[in-house]
Amino acid sequence: MSGTGYFTNGRELIEKFAKDRPFASATEFAKFLYEIEPARSMEAWRGAINRWLKEGNTLRDVDSYVDNSSTTTRVYYDKANDKYIVMLDSNDGMIIITGEKHRAMKKAYSDVGGGLTYEEMAREFDMPALWVSEYIRVNGWKHAMQPFTDEEITTNTLDDMVDRFLDLRKVEILKKSEKKKWRQIEKDAEQYNVLRETLSNDFFEVLADHKPASVKRKAMKHTTDYAVVLSPTDLHFGKYGWVDEVGSTYNLDEARARVLTKTEELLARLPSKPEKFFVGIGSDWFHVDNDVGQTTKGTAQDMAATPAQILMQGCDLARQHIDLLRTVSDVELVFMGGNHDRHTSIMLMLYLEAYYNTCDDVTVTVSPHIRQYVTYGNNLIGFTHGDGKVMNKLHSLMAHEARKDWGVTTNHLWFHGHLHHQQIREVGGCLVVQLPSLAGEDRYHSRNGYVMARPGLSAYMIDKNLGLTGSLFAPVVHDE
Repeated sequence: MSGTGYFTNGRELIEKFAKDRPFASATEFAKFLYEIEPARSMEAWRGAINRWLKEGNTLRDVDSYVDNSSTTTRVYYDKANDKYIVMLDSNDGMIIITGEKHRAMKKAYSDVGGGLTYEEMAREFDMPALWVSEYIRVNGWKHAMQPFTDEEITTNTLDDMVDRFLDLRKVEILKKSEKKKWRQIEKDAEQYNVLRETLSNDFFEVLADHKPASVKRKAMKHTTDYAVVLSPTDLHFGKYGWVDEVGSTYNLDEARARVLTKTEELLARLPSKPEKFFVGIGSDWFHVDNDVGQTTKGTAQDMAATPAQILMQGCDLARQHIDLLRTVSDVELVFMGGNHDRHTSIMLMLYLEAYYNTCDDVTVTVSPHIRQYVTYGNNLIGFTHGDGKVMNKLHSLMAHEARKDWGVTTNHLWFHGHLHHQQIREVGGCLVVQLPSLAGEDRYHSRNGYVMARPGLSAYMIDKNLGLTGSLFAPVVHDE
């Protein structure tokens, strides 16, 4: 029946099978017609079907469809050999299916076993979708059916069948859980793509005629090839701390001074000129994530300014910090979305991408992924904020997610923030560096006693061949 010469516009084929067969969706119907007439693309079929539906036509519901043809003469079970012989019009004859495969197909199509669609069944059991749809129909299967064949029920005890049913329910729960997780992932990805498309376009349009000011490089000697990780994570720009209540002042001006002053201190103490700086973008750079002064999860915060001020001045401060580093060497920016600023940190990343678009000495790695990987010489370096339940398996995640680079590098390092105090530990072949915080205290931290971490900024020197070889720390002194 294939060939465009017979069905000149596809309408005849659509009307023929819409009357004879049930389809769960226009997409499933299009995939079915594509199997019959592949000369027309599946997208073309889907368009033709949607036009047909807009005329007031409808598709038959899968589960309410009643097949008037007799199945008794079309399905035969060979008990001796445990095989099902099924007559299919779509195959112009019969197909022989093992009992094991037949039972697996029934379970998979049932709601309890997964409720797979025709297309999913075709992929799962390596059969043409056309055959699958007819096979299901002639066997009289519905999604809402019990998942076992008559042969299984008659040859097993009641207790055995109950155990099997419970096992299937467990699998069903796991599958639904995975589907829900992936639906959320797909939703997040779609939201990010929309955000990036709109914000990036706006940023690039606003900054179209802008060129960042050139910077004068400081004269520094060059000894060995090394890079520096200098990331002011957990700045919490916009946090407010009243000196009389928490013991020290923290506001926008104090945060800005800490970033710029401590960066200058570290640059002055570098032993020689590095090849580049790695800077994490985000990682609770901002204290709040929305227009009502809440974190990403909706926790209200004490703010030193309005959310708009925090966002705009925080973006400008990030630019000033990067320009300071540019006076010494090239800068590579890596995204590290925090638990306070998961969305505003993305906005910051997109802003910096647009701002430094024409700069040869600034590279922006644009990705919303919660864990980022870069290579430098013989080093594989991971960046992440540090919240969540995966922190005890960072080494395993690196080996899996960056397996190619893991295999060709000797030194494996992780950098993260979140906990506001510095620490270095070795886990599973990875050196895990916990970055300090420059942030001051607020009421929440003061009242709960989270005040013992020494604020400051660190620079970590990564030798191109040897890995982490040293670090510098610039502490915040409250009476400065």
